[in-house]
Amino acid sequence: MTGTGVGPELIRLNNVNARYDHNLVLEDVSFHVHEDQFTGIVGPSGAGKTTLIDVLLGVLNPDQGTILISGLPPLLAVAKWPGAVSYVPQDVVISSGTIRENVALGYPSEAATDELVMNALRIAHLDKFVEGSAQGLDTQVGERGAKISGGQRQRLGIARAMFTQPLLLVLDEATSSLDAETEASVSSAIQSLRGGTTILMIAH
Repeated sequence: MTGTGVGPELIRLNNVNARYDHNLVLEDVSFHVHEDQFTGIVGPSGAGKTTLIDVLLGVLNPDQGTILISGLPPLLAVAKWPGAVSYVPQDVVISSGTIRENVALGYPSEAATDELVMNALRIAHLDKFVEGSAQGLDTQVGERGAKISGGQRQRLGIARAMFTQPLLLVLDEATSSLDAETEASVSSAIQSLRGGTTILMIAH
């Protein structure tokens, strides 16, 4: 795990143990992450990386230890600051509808302004595709995103995460399904967020 940062502490894990499928995969894990820090967590499949993210986001309760985001348990932090924490999984779920609706998923239509949606798409390097489509932001993606490629689906998930301009962005091997050139450009865009967004990235 690597990272550099000198801002206030944002994430703290103390002596965390957690099980997945009855197997202990996290044992006595402790670390902290400061605001505006970029932190990479690297390890082979089965090392417990995704379990760590599940614990951090409050999806999974640890058997032991404490997890705090800005001094609060994860679920309370997410409830107190809606949109401040964004997550991009390895396999993004796409809803039938338009690109605009997928980027702003869960938010009222009036919040999905052209500017906000395009800003998110630009970070995900999907803006050129949208600008080249006849329907633009109202392009239909099909059932489960059947009308767009796998790489475009993944970038749409990244754009969705960036729509709220989060303070904490968690990526679980989120660029693994992209081709090398797109992965490099998206990774560069994510790196450019440093200084305003705390980034926690999982990778092999």
